[in-house]
Amino acid sequence: MLQIVSRPTHVVLLHAYSSNNSGDGLLVELSIDLFRQAFGEATRVSIVAADPASFADYADVHSAPVLAERGLARLAGAAACALPIGRDGGTRELLALLASADLVVGVGGGYLRARNVMEAFKLEAGHLLQMRAACRAGKPTVYLSQSIGPSMPAEPLRSHLKGMLARFSAVFVRDDRSLAFLDGNANTYRAPDLAVMQFERRSAQIVARAAVAGANVEHVAFVLRRAPSWTKRQRERYESATRRLIERLSPSCRISFAVQSTGRGNDDLAYYRSLGIEGDLLSLKDLLENDRPDVVVSVRLHGALESLLSGVPAYHLSYERKGFGAYADLGLNGLGGLGGWVANAADFDPEAVAATILGADAIRDFWTRASSGFEGIRAGRERILAALRIARNG
Repeated sequence: MLQIVSRPTHVVLLHAYSSNNSGDGLLVELSIDLFRQAFGEATRVSIVAADPASFADYADVHSAPVLAERGLARLAGAAACALPIGRDGGTRELLALLASADLVVGVGGGYLRARNVMEAFKLEAGHLLQMRAACRAGKPTVYLSQSIGPSMPAEPLRSHLKGMLARFSAVFVRDDRSLAFLDGNANTYRAPDLAVMQFERRSAQIVARAAVAGANVEHVAFVLRRAPSWTKRQRERYESATRRLIERLSPSCRISFAVQSTGRGNDDLAYYRSLGIEGDLLSLKDLLENDRPDVVVSVRLHGALESLLSGVPAYHLSYERKGFGAYADLGLNGLGGLGGWVANAADFDPEAVAATILGADAIRDFWTRASSGFEGIRAGRERILAALRIARNG
């Protein structure tokens, strides 16, 4: 009897950045894990990345047109974006890769936004180019949990972005502002960030680890980054409040500093040096493994979530919408009269943050609140898995 053997599903994962930013590397890792949940362990994943060399641990990695280039080559690639898709070498290679796929997926993140003209140019020349290629390929396409929508007044860009996203099988957003931006697109759904979903999957181990944590906060680790495209006043307020928070915690806690990103344009180590913080600094991953803090204060969302996944409470100083969306999904945003563990990094009260971290039963309270979001997070993950399978089989 002839036996029919189905071949593994081939997924092309677009918009990967660099694993030198541990948050972006984590999103790629969690995306691949999601595909294997949906389609089995044999699933083949091709990664399209801005920094392909940083993903050396993966077997099938491709350079993202324009974004993977440097210097004059990047400028030339950006200029070629005015040409129809497929007229230059980079997009021809991408189209050939997409033609071999069963499913195209946009990695989760915040790359479909723009706060100023330069970011709008990068969006158009880099990420929208990959989106146009996905539209041209005509393959079923799903975009994982995103923060979407240029905040600058650029209506043609906003309409173009919304129009392309409307053509895909499903688009997931991780915050309410993005959901409002895509309100007219029937294929848009609210779902947690992938790292938040991973928190729910590991809930039993994390809660068990949290149950044996000490009640006292004696070691606080900071994950800081240079302020993004804020006004001068916002940057000064952020740095002043951060220094005051460190000073407020120092008399009762040992303070550590951890690096979460050394990627292009995201060099945390250089920022620490600009603050006068010298000496060898561990990556957040190494710190969590080898010098475990009682609490992490992180300006990077995925620094906060990486801490949670290791069973360490994290206070998030959020610089954009994604942080408030994630902490709302986790039950840690302080709504309904409950004390929150997230604040606006551009305008936070260091005394209030210190009072939350050092409060009586702070660690137990943190995990009680975090556990309240499990059911909603689980439902979001199942919705994404269902969308991937429907798109693949549709």
